Amino acid sequence: MGMPDWVVKKVEPREDYTLLLTFADGKVKEFDARPLLEIPLYAPLKDKSFFMKAKVDGPSVAWRADIDIAPEYLYEKSKNNHF
Repeated sequence: MGMPDWVVKKVEPREDYTLLLTFADGKVKEFDARPLLEIPLYAPLKDKSFFMKAKVDGPSVAWRADIDIAPEYLYEKSKNNHF
């Protein structure tokens, strides 16, 4: 059995508080993190230098142990990226 489509394989944080994500199914999508910045849990991400430290952690994206985003949510809420 293969890996779920929504597993994050690569993350590229951007200066505009978006994440360029590559998923296990090969899709490259863009996630806009700006709405999350108003939620207390994600308030530290308002610091752009901290936001830019996003990394793949297991199947998802995290900044530190207590700040991550569910990979299914990222997959569902991201827009397909058209280059």
